Amino acid sequence: MTAPLTLLPSVRIAVGSAVMAAGLAALLSSAGFPVVQEAQEQEAEADVLLVDDAWLTDSGALADAPAVVALGSPTWAARLSELLTGGWAALPADATPAEVLAGVLGAAAGLAVLLPGQVGLPDDPDEDAEGPLTGVTLTPRERDVLNLLALGLSNKRAARDLGVSESTVKFHVASLYSKLGVQSRAGAVARGIGLGLVSV
Repeated sequence: MTAPLTLLPSVRIAVGSAVMAAGLAALLSSAGFPVVQEAQEQEAEADVLLVDDAWLTDSGALADAPAVVALGSPTWAARLSELLTGGWAALPADATPAEVLAGVLGAAAGLAVLLPGQVGLPDDPDEDAEGPLTGVTLTPRERDVLNLLALGLSNKRAARDLGVSESTVKFHVASLYSKLGVQSRAGAVARGIGLGLVSV
């Protein structure tokens, strides 16, 4: 008998607490997600790696993961957007089962997943939220480019849609990074949503 075909991403759980790991495995398994056990990890690569704050000190090791869901500290939002080229989710340690499942699905789909209260977090959690970013002003063209970034368009596709050259789009993206105080497309979109510059 052949194994049933699943369209859900496989998940490897790497959290410090055995109790939390067992609970997450039960949640994911009951929802139909294949859970890759530690013994199987040599043979099968998981689509999503689920971690906790124990990985904050070794977050560079996450750079090879195709997608990451991190539970715990709000600093994950800033770290993951800079570390990963794939999807990620930064969720609180007390995330609901629905939030964990949505985080896994979103990260596997290549999206950045944050809870509504987390959007627009400063890079430094101790930094005053009323910092220099509250008065960000974008040109109409920068707003257009930011909205296209939010849709996941490449520079080439954004240039085609706007009727400009790819180097012009790259110039606007660099300007957005500077004005928003970020270093990645995902960071620019997250900051833009948090500041109300991008509608979702």
